[in-house]
Amino acid sequence: MAKTKHCLLIVDDEPNVCDSVHDLLRREYRVLKAHSAEEGYRLMQEEEVHIVMSDQRMPQITGVELLTRLKSRYPQAVRMLFTGFADLESVIAAINQGHVFQFIRKPWQPEELLEAVRQAAAEYDKLEQAASERETLLGEIESLKGRVTCLESMVERLTDRSASPGA
Repeated sequence: MAKTKHCLLIVDDEPNVCDSVHDLLRREYRVLKAHSAEEGYRLMQEEEVHIVMSDQRMPQITGVELLTRLKSRYPQAVRMLFTGFADLESVIAAINQGHVFQFIRKPWQPEELLEAVRQAAAEYDKLEQAASERETLLGEIESLKGRVTCLESMVERLTDRSASPGA
């Protein structure tokens, strides 16, 4: 059974950037393209996106603002930011606040971009595995709580029997 491809959403107001990322990554990833933050947000609502790459400098909203907004609604998606501008203050803040997994500087080398996306995909897999394990553990905890409640009830009945006269 073949493993399904990770889904990557590229958000950039420059169509040629979206096309070049698509062309580079399409063999390994399912690549969706959005030419605005609004279009990217809409695609996130319609598709299961694992990795979001956004340009920092876009009309109406910055990449950091978009990724911050997406983090609150889609925390499982790994977020990446790229820019050709020296917008380091907002980039550093975004990374430190956990809104961005990785920062990529434009122009990038194809091998560097591919490796960065591979790392993001591996991070997504780790996060999904941790979430799955957490759900399993929560289920086991609930089961154990039920068993403890049952045992406490049995102990209470046995204690009542031994305390009553004629037992």
